[in-house]
Amino acid sequence: MKLLVGFLFFCSFQLFSQSYLNILLSNDNYKNSQISELKKITFSSSGDVIYFHLADGSTAEENTANVKRFTFGNSPLGEPLPVELSTFTAVQIGSKVLLKWTTETEINNFGFDVERCALSAECQAWKKIGFIQGNGNSNSPKEYSFTDNPATGNKYYYRLKQIDSDGQTEYSNVISIDLNIPNQYALYQNYPNPFNPTTSITYNLPADGLVSLKVFDVLGSEVATLVNNNQKSGVYTIPFNGKELSSGIYICKITADNFNSSIKMILMK
Repeated sequence: MKLLVGFLFFCSFQLFSQSYLNILLSNDNYKNSQISELKKITFSSSGDVIYFHLADGSTAEENTANVKRFTFGNSPLGEPLPVELSTFTAVQIGSKVLLKWTTETEINNFGFDVERCALSAECQAWKKIGFIQGNGNSNSPKEYSFTDNPATGNKYYYRLKQIDSDGQTEYSNVISIDLNIPNQYALYQNYPNPFNPTTSITYNLPADGLVSLKVFDVLGSEVATLVNNNQKSGVYTIPFNGKELSSGIYICKITADNFNSSIKMILMK
C-alpha cells in the first residue's frame, strides 16, 4: 500500500506533462481518463478504496485490490489503435495476389505485418509474409499495397497486423481469395465506369498464351496498348489511366488465342 501511495505521489508531478492516466486492473483491462478531467486522487481511511475526483464534480472509485498498475502517457492504453482502415482488398493478377488497403487517418503508425493463412479464416497457422512501413501521423488518406505469390489452386486468407510506434498491435478483418484457374475466357466491364481518369479492366485466361489488350477511340484509332505479351493462365486486373485523353467513349479490346471481346468505356472529366 505504501508503495502505491508513493508511486501516485511521484507521478502527480507528471500530470501537467502527460495527457492520460491509464489504470491497469487485475483482469488486465484498462480504465483511462484524460488528465484534464482529473482533479485529484484520494484513498479511503482504510486504504482499500481509491477515489478519482473528476473536474465535473463527480467521483469514481476502484478497490485497490483490483488495481495492478498506474501509468501516465500521451495516449490511452487498451483501446483500439488510432489507425482507421477504410478498405482492404485482394485481387488475383495471374498467379499473384495484389493486396491493397487504405487508411483515412494515422497516429503513430509504425507499419503493417501482412499475414496469410491457407486453411480457413479461423486457422491458427497465420504466417507473416511481409512488412509495409506506415506513414506515422497523417490526417489524409494513404494507400498501401503488397504483392504475394502463393501456390495456385487454393483459397487463401489474408489479414493485416497494424503496429504502432509503441508496439501496440491491432488486426484487420480477414479477407479471402480463391486462386483456382478460370475455365473460360472472359473480359469484364471496367470499374469504375464512367471513370475519371483511372479505371481497372479484369479478364480471365484459362490457358497460357499471347494476350493483346488495347484501347481505341470511337473512330477506331488506337490510343493505348495495355498488354502485348505472353501471360500465364489466371485472372488479371489491369489499370488504365486516361489523363492524357479527352472525355468520350473508348473501346477496350482483348485478343487471346481464338478469343476476341470488347467493352465500352466512358471517360468523363
